[in-house]
Amino acid sequence: MFINVAQNHEQEYLTTILINTLLFLRRMIPDTRNTLWRELEVEIQSRAKKKDHSFRLTGSWKKFLRKESSYKIYVVNGKWIRNNLCAYFTHGGHGFVHEFIPLDEIWIETHHPSEGINEMTLCPCKVKKRGQNVSKNFFESTILHEITEYELMKKGINYWVAHHAALQKEREVGLIKDPYDDT
Repeated sequence: MFINVAQNHEQEYLTTILINTLLFLRRMIPDTRNTLWRELEVEIQSRAKKKDHSFRLTGSWKKFLRKESSYKIYVVNGKWIRNNLCAYFTHGGHGFVHEFIPLDEIWIETHHPSEGINEMTLCPCKVKKRGQNVSKNFFESTILHEITEYELMKKGINYWVAHHAALQKEREVGLIKDPYDDT
């Protein structure tokens, strides 16, 4: 019983630190994007837990990779997704950001996008060649990013703050030096 109380206290303490860190991030990195993006993200996030759990997209563009914690990790063809489901899908996604991804799935693409025509669809990464394969470390770091972002959004943290916290987590773990550099 003492251990459970101590664990609960530690969990509460860590949650308080996390919330304070997120509030700090919100002040440090203001969301200057178009209001439409924020409104759309809030709408998708608020509907996520109401999804039809039997809905699953399948096809040759999506391959199961592994199970990590409670998530099924899929390798996906990002170009196919951008052409058929979501023009702004880049690198990875989960069900609190993309309404077509089931809540227990994380999708990670194999290449840096090369076909975008504006800042919302272009890959922002520094790469050796447009459209190159993502490196193994970039791929694994993206999985970490998506899981971190998902867990925060599940707790009600908005996308912008969760995204920046996930970028920070990527930097701390150090699989890659910069989440936007795959050279």
